[in-house]
Amino acid sequence: MALYYTVAPLLLIIFGILTIINTHRHAVRVAAQTLSIGVRRTEGQLARMLLLQVCSHLILTTPFGIIYFMNAFNPSTRTVYITGIRYILVMWQQCDYFLSFFLYIFSGSLYREQLRQLFKWTKQRAPAIHSTQR
Repeated sequence: MALYYTVAPLLLIIFGILTIINTHRHAVRVAAQTLSIGVRRTEGQLARMLLLQVCSHLILTTPFGIIYFMNAFNPSTRTVYITGIRYILVMWQQCDYFLSFFLYIFSGSLYREQLRQLFKWTKQRAPAIHSTQR
């Protein structure tokens, strides 16, 4: 319980921030070597995506973690209403497992365009069904 709800989010925040800092330092170093002016778009996208993933993870997992801690350490909180809220928050927490895929797809215009092309391709490949009336 302590590892998943306290240590994991802290490590997620720490390594996310370290990745953003390292990416920024690398971009500055590369820009100084090549004398190109401007910021590469991919570093900004990576930073935004990491921040969005960290925030969404914390928003989706923290409420269930709080209820779970309450139920584990204080047995008097195991009422019918708290159990119902806990089940709702479990469903809310499950969104965390597939949300990162959608954040990844919708974060970049290239990925959105590829998704549109994929849907167009599947739409064109769908067999046409004609009904004939006699």
